[in-house]
Amino acid sequence: MKYEPKQLIMIGMVVGIGLFFIGAMISNSFPSDSENLTPYKVSAFVKMLGIGALTSTMIVGGIIIEKIDKNLKMLLFIFGLILLIIYTIASIDLAWHVDAPISGMQGPATKEEIDESKPEGYGASPGFEIIGLLIALGAILFFYKKRYKR
Repeated sequence: MKYEPKQLIMIGMVVGIGLFFIGAMISNSFPSDSENLTPYKVSAFVKMLGIGALTSTMIVGGIIIEKIDKNLKMLLFIFGLILLIIYTIASIDLAWHVDAPISGMQGPATKEEIDESKPEGYGASPGFEIIGLLIALGAILFFYKKRYKR
């Protein structure tokens, strides 16, 4: 069975939205605590896969689909870029939402104590995606311009 590009883009968008909601269900069904962050990490991983699939299919769909209205094609591309920019700007404010108090502490923890004890990422602070975003936008615009000059 051969799929057309429109069908592949729709499948990618449905899978992306589905993965995002599955990730949200995981975090609500299996809450994390200060001892066990595995549900939180799995939830975040599945949500990021969903957002990545949704954003990339929207951007790629806005570029490669030929048999749709020009305005619809541009809207798909622009909404994909807007979603990517919103995530990139909002990723700076991502926080670890752990409801249980930190072990060994008496009473509610202050924000500074929670900030000191929260796990670190992969050596890069949130917001590092902005460099990749600018490079990707530049490459897309370069190839898009080159394609229509012919």
